[in-house]
Amino acid sequence: MSSPGAVDPNAGDDEPDPATLEFTIPSDWDNDLALTFYELVQKALDDGFPIVVAVRKNATPEQISQIVDEVQALVSKAGLAAT
Repeated sequence: MSSPGAVDPNAGDDEPDPATLEFTIPSDWDNDLALTFYELVQKALDDGFPIVVAVRKNATPEQISQIVDEVQALVSKAGLAAT
């Protein structure tokens, strides 16, 4: 609680408060996979607007490459830059 007349050091700050996102990690993921997921999401949020694509466990490398190509085309068509 602040005292009457106290100056709020954040007054006029145009930066939004950071939000907290919560993810439920699948029970079959080990700690290394969960940490990697967290780091990838954090990097995406730090670097720009993240695009998330769910991939089945049994997806082939060719299917994953096709998804990546489709996402890159979508980003390009939207006039955005991929990192």
